[in-house]
Amino acid sequence: MIRRDEELIKYLRDELPGRISEVISGDGQSVISGLARLCIEVLNRSCGALGVDCGGDALTNAWRVMERVVGLSNEFVLARYMAIVASSSLIASVASPMIADMLSRDLLTCLEKVRVLILKMVEEGRPWREVFGLD
Repeated sequence: MIRRDEELIKYLRDELPGRISEVISGDGQSVISGLARLCIEVLNRSCGALGVDCGGDALTNAWRVMERVVGLSNEFVLARYMAIVASSSLIASVASPMIADMLSRDLLTCLEKVRVLILKMVEEGRPWREVFGLD
């Protein structure tokens, strides 16, 4: 079940884009860390609306929500992006600037896809697959 959540809709539509802009103005390591934190935050804030039991730590909860989003949208690439989120602290500490830049773009893509998918599903109260007739 997907529940309409006005507070989440406002956050995804109005607040998150500005926060993303602030994060991407930093250096490679801070961008990776900041985007990963925002992704985890978005997913954790979406627990209730997407019907996911989030009683664990933030990263585990985020993974559970991402699995739910993948199931509701068939956007399987999001699982690969979530692996970058899960390993972001290691990446930020050892990646070369070129790799950090590439993975930052992947995280930005992930965050924007998740934002749009969750926003539409929470507004509509149904899975992405149904909204766009992908079933």
